[in-house]
Amino acid sequence: KCYRLMTEEAFNGLPVSTAPEMVRSNLSSVVLQLKALGIDDIVHFDFMSSPPAEALVRALELSYALGALDRNCKLTAGLGTMMAEFPVEPPLAKMLISSGEFKCSEEMMSIAAMLQVQSVFVYPKDSKSATDNSKKKFAVQEGEHITLLNIYNAFVKNNKEVNWCHEHHLNYRALMRAVEIRKQLRSYLKRSNIPLVSCGSDSVAIRKCIVSGFFSNAAQLQPDGTYKTIRGGHTLSIHPSSVLFKTVPEWVVFHEIVLTTKEYMRDVTAIEPIWLQELAPHFYEYVKPKSVQIKPATN
Repeated sequence: KCYRLMTEEAFNGLPVSTAPEMVRSNLSSVVLQLKALGIDDIVHFDFMSSPPAEALVRALELSYALGALDRNCKLTAGLGTMMAEFPVEPPLAKMLISSGEFKCSEEMMSIAAMLQVQSVFVYPKDSKSATDNSKKKFAVQEGEHITLLNIYNAFVKNNKEVNWCHEHHLNYRALMRAVEIRKQLRSYLKRSNIPLVSCGSDSVAIRKCIVSGFFSNAAQLQPDGTYKTIRGGHTLSIHPSSVLFKTVPEWVVFHEIVLTTKEYMRDVTAIEPIWLQELAPHFYEYVKPKSVQIKPATN
């Protein structure tokens, strides 16, 4: 049994039942899976728990922007079919498929695998500062994605030893899980005939590849220190645990949003604004008057 203590007011404010996962999740993966099964009329599909119509529309728009769907909402023969086969969310699938073009597929497999596991750092109550110091050894100013890559590479370089993980306050099981996920992703890339190549220390290639999949999650720094998404003007903040929390770059892309006291971006990477127009011209327009501006593209 599990007992949870709360005030009567908080208890009375709880919903009668938990909202189904389908209703509160990103549906882009669901859309691609249904399309791959030959189900084209997604809007009228008989879901057990019908998701909000707006969520379905957003998922269709994202799938189209990623190149997985054509103008008729049909799965595209090449890219769309491959994305539907990958066991990750569509932006990650697009990032992995694009990695061959950017000559950084080895790095992107490691980053994608690390994004699939829970926090790789262990924070004991009595040594939180020691964990923060260990994190600084791997952190880079480009952001979380390359920091995660550094952690994975160091783990492999040190023969995946448990003692090394304990010394650096890292979660051994999470890292071993990332190793297994990476093996699976490698098989998918090989099956899709994507070149398995490394870009070495070229962080620009890695960050551009990340933008190719997560361009819809771009945000710009505001005068008050918060960020606003380019599409939708949604106000967000960098999570306090981020390596970029104190650096606050002007332009970023993020992997996900978490809601605690306010909405935070998790797994953030600093980017150049021109990359958004270069890699997603159908999604953004590049405007350069007195200062650089990026705005949603108009059809």
